Amino acid sequence: MSQFHLNPDDRPQQRRFRLDTVSLRGVAQQQIHGSKRSLRSIEDFTEFEQRTAYFNGDPIHAMKKGFMILDRVQVSHMAQMQNMFDFPPAPKLDFEGHLMADKATESELRGEKLFRGKARCASCHPAPFFLDHQMHDLHIERFTKEAPDGEIKTFTLRGIKESPPYLHDGRCLTLEDTVEFFNLVLELKLTAEEKHDLVNYMRQL
Repeated sequence: MSQFHLNPDDRPQQRRFRLDTVSLRGVAQQQIHGSKRSLRSIEDFTEFEQRTAYFNGDPIHAMKKGFMILDRVQVSHMAQMQNMFDFPPAPKLDFEGHLMADKATESELRGEKLFRGKARCASCHPAPFFLDHQMHDLHIERFTKEAPDGEIKTFTLRGIKESPPYLHDGRCLTLEDTVEFFNLVLELKLTAEEKHDLVNYMRQL
């Protein structure tokens, strides 16, 4: 239900960008699907992935390669199955997505405070599902010569420790790398201890 490495044939090409295989845990709580395509239902997402996702939406290349055409009954059944993939257990969270003080460590509690405050994570990842159903442009072209990513959807952080690498294209291998990425991009000026506490908190989601 989560993945730990990129599929070896997910190579960047002129017509096809490298994408991380995102966990389907909790997919029923999402309102948009795909990294940039903004698909609006599980059914549309299922059919799109089956037919053209690996060819960047190009049905001609998909037909040349070969794919199965699913009717809407099959698509509906697949969507119903995907809606059953719940988030993994998070024994330190209450029903509102907050840490229970009697179960959390001091570091985790400090991390939660940072998550909702200085680190600004909760502005795009609010509890209890830790996603906001929106698309955001981080404007990383300010820091790199690479082509801009444009708008990327907010992925849920529930169960995040189980699905490295991170971001839509797997550019961050660990949660520590991801925290440092946002520390730089958002100019948060987090200290080493704050980054450590934030990672400890996210491991409990």
